[in-house]
Amino acid sequence: MLGDILDELTNPTRADAVLAIVAEPTVRQRITAAAAAEGVEEGALVAARLRHLLDHGGEEMWLDLIGAMANTPQPAKVALERVLAWSFPEPQRVRVTHKTRTGGDAEGSL
Repeated sequence: MLGDILDELTNPTRADAVLAIVAEPTVRQRITAAAAAEGVEEGALVAARLRHLLDHGGEEMWLDLIGAMANTPQPAKVALERVLAWSFPEPQRVRVTHKTRTGGDAEGSL
């Protein structure tokens, strides 16, 4: 089952169809924004990022995914949510501190 789910998302044409049906709105927005920023189709970007995750994800990632799937009545949904969240994480806010010309500290957020 997990292999079938991941196979669907690593094919650009099928990934777009799967996303239209199952992706959560916040994840879908991140995917849409990332695809627009990179100038590629959403399905192609999802397929490429997921392929990268599958090729380079460590043992910890797989253990987390299998564990999450084992503890739910909807393992396919959990698997999709996890791999999409890992492939398209929420942006992080960063606080930057820098010296001002007068020698004091100034803080700002990015």
